[in-house]
Amino acid sequence: MESGFEIVFCRQCRNALSDLRSIEGDIMAVVSESSYTARMSHERIKAGFSACPNSCSSPQIKDFGVIAFITPELNPELCTSCGRCAEACRENAIDFDEFPVFNERCIGCGDCVRACPSRAISGKVRLRVLAGGRLGRHPRFAEVVAVVSGGEEVLEIFRKVVEISEEQGRRFSHIEGCVEVLRDRLGLKF
Repeated sequence: MESGFEIVFCRQCRNALSDLRSIEGDIMAVVSESSYTARMSHERIKAGFSACPNSCSSPQIKDFGVIAFITPELNPELCTSCGRCAEACRENAIDFDEFPVFNERCIGCGDCVRACPSRAISGKVRLRVLAGGRLGRHPRFAEVVAVVSGGEEVLEIFRKVVEISEEQGRRFSHIEGCVEVLRDRLGLKF
């Protein structure tokens, strides 16, 4: 029987901020334990895991998606004001006065961190969890349901997506109000 899931992990290129493949085994365990696989093979749950904001696995158009990103933080004591961070930023997200200031255009790619020769820019990698995206006749982008720091939290949310799909007997993104149902189950208010 054909699997009821289509899971895509990015290839971990030089832009990778997180090793999302470390949770691949756990994700696949949820898939193999799921009764959804046996019941709904024609309507696959699609999931995309991307280790950077380039999103090569297209998580924005999947039932479930994860995008790793970094929130840059500046240590002004180490900054030499060389401007390499601003030159490296393809989003024009760095305003430069005496020191770099990160504006709202920052997508969290980490190019500024890699470009800084004095290591004045650092940041914590976080995971943006998306749900409810799809293509087809009625396309829509997935919505952010949570920002988490680790794989266990991602796994918990993925389990809920699968659970909701099993209960409803439909692919997650085809369930009316799927994102609200998920937020409700997780106790999240957005």
